[in-house]
Amino acid sequence: MNRNKLMRRLGVVAALVGVLAIAAGAPVLQAQPEAGTISTGAGVQVWNGHSCPANVPVNIADLSAGLGGYETKVAWPAGRFNNTPANVGVTVSSYLAVNGRTNSSAGGTPLLKAVSGDTVKFGDYSWGAGNPAGNMANGQLATVALLPTATCGAAALTMSETQLVNTSGAVIGLDGQTGSSVSVFSRFDTSGGGALINSSDVTAVVAKLNQATGGTCGANYRYDTSLAGPLINSSDVTAVVAKLNQSTSVVCVN
Repeated sequence: MNRNKLMRRLGVVAALVGVLAIAAGAPVLQAQPEAGTISTGAGVQVWNGHSCPANVPVNIADLSAGLGGYETKVAWPAGRFNNTPANVGVTVSSYLAVNGRTNSSAGGTPLLKAVSGDTVKFGDYSWGAGNPAGNMANGQLATVALLPTATCGAAALTMSETQLVNTSGAVIGLDGQTGSSVSVFSRFDTSGGGALINSSDVTAVVAKLNQATGGTCGANYRYDTSLAGPLINSSDVTAVVAKLNQSTSVVCVN
């Protein structure tokens, strides 16, 4: 009998301890982590041999807390893009500078960027009062500008080592980091797989020949770049490229 009474009393004590824990605000279930995903934008195209880079957007999505800062790394296949630090551009957007907050670049702080091999690592952060809703929206964090080398074809980008923090500096759980690819076309690409050929393509090549262009019949009539005439097609460009018969560099026209 005494043993039964003792067990009943212990059961009551255990129940009271549980009630007190709840009343004191002790967590019962583990809170779900905040989350976000980061990715490079798809559909980027670039023509090699120009001074134009591939402008790759870096996007954030699915945040459940206001973003206060981040760092991430973008990598590409060896030799596909210029890896001289000065030729790898990173421009942060105003995403973090919302509702009175200031991001690092707007505050005069040098950009956080490091280029090593065929990778670039960069980051941005913000400061200010509050946790505004604007820094939880899906949006673009930055643009990474990559100058292509002579190799054509799709160049896969990967993302890694991403860290996200909220406006209090606490780590935000990362649900995913996803790369994409950049389509690199030849400057004188005559295949139908790329963008439509236009008068600027032909003008650039003809200018390299150091010949005049125009719509009148003359020495250069077959290189007519006037849009008033028939549409320029791959045959026009092929004829000019055959005349060059060499690899050359031209100004940015794409």
